[in-house]
Amino acid sequence: MPTVVLIGTLDTKGVEYDYVRRRLREAGCDVLLVDSGVQGEPLAQPDVTRQAVARAAGADVAALAAAGDRGAAILTCPYVFGPEDARAMAEAGADVLVPHMGLTTKGVIGARTALTLDECGVRIQAMHDAAKAVNPEILVLCHGGPIAEPEDAAYVLERTVGVVGFFGASSMERLPTEVAITENARRFKQLRPSL
Repeated sequence: MPTVVLIGTLDTKGVEYDYVRRRLREAGCDVLLVDSGVQGEPLAQPDVTRQAVARAAGADVAALAAAGDRGAAILTCPYVFGPEDARAMAEAGADVLVPHMGLTTKGVIGARTALTLDECGVRIQAMHDAAKAVNPEILVLCHGGPIAEPEDAAYVLERTVGVVGFFGASSMERLPTEVAITENARRFKQLRPSL
C-alpha cells in the first residue's frame, strides 16, 4: 500500500489537509500528516507534531513562534534538476529534496514530451546519491514529467533505492480536478429536458 506524506502548516491549513488525508485514505493510501506550523494550534490532528519536526531540526517551536519569523520554521523542499543541484541544496541544508523530471505529461494541458519512467528512475537515483553523500539525513522524493499517477510513482519507487515518496503538485490538484469537471460536464450534457 502506498504511503503519502502530507506536510503543511496545520495552524492555518489544517482543515484542508485533513480533507486531503481522508480522501487519500479512502483511495487506499496510508497517510502521514506532518505539522510544520509554528503559530496557532493545529486545526487537524497530525501524525508527526510540530514539536517533533522542530526537535529533528534542532529547534524549539516556542522559540520559533516567539521569534515571529515563519521563514525560520519552514521545512525546505527545493526542486533540483541534476546531481550538482542536489549536492548544492544538500550543502545548503535542505530538509527534503525534490528531483524534478519536467512538466507533468498527463491531463488536458500536460506536456507532450517527457522522459520515460525508466529514465526518471536513473536521474532521480543520481540526484539522491549526490545529496545523500553530503547529508545522509536528507529525504528525497520523486516528482514531475511522466510521474503523474500513483502507479507511475510506484514504478519509480520500486526501481530506486532510498527515494522515500512522491511530491504531488498538479497530480494532486489539476489532474483530479480535470477528471471531476469533465465527468460533471458529461453528466450535465446527458440531461434531456421535457419540451
